Amino acid sequence: MNYKLPGNIIIISLLIYLLFSCTPNSCQDVMISTVKAGFYETGTGKPLTADSVTMFGLGNDTTTIYNKALNLTTISFPLDASSDTSILILRINGNNDTVTLVYTSYAYLVSKECGFTFYHILDTVYNTRPEIDFLKKNQNITTVNEENIRIYY
Repeated sequence: MNYKLPGNIIIISLLIYLLFSCTPNSCQDVMISTVKAGFYETGTGKPLTADSVTMFGLGNDTTTIYNKALNLTTISFPLDASSDTSILILRINGNNDTVTLVYTSYAYLVSKECGFTFYHILDTVYNTRPEIDFLKKNQNITTVNEENIRIYY
């Protein structure tokens, strides 16, 4: 009778493993797609570090994305999937600019466990100040860590 005990332990261990391996909180994927932007020097194209960055949505001054963030080489920010345009106020080292991003959004199935997120296709970037310039590098805004915009100043 003692010969069946190791077999039962293996079966019980396997059942416990299968039970806990499929938990509802098993989604480890990044679920928010964000625009990724890097800072570059006008003329040379060398990567820069911004001393101070402030960014918030126009008409949404209470939600600040960056508030005098120091020593940044890149920034990232989400887009509104319910709209095709986002207008942001960007302050780099004391220089203010109004940035308008025009894009289309579509639902993307991340996985069965994680569900859907929104990806975006960036069409155009407009800004108001000649001291700061924007170059669209990659129009596909996803959860992958790829640079979408280069900011020259």
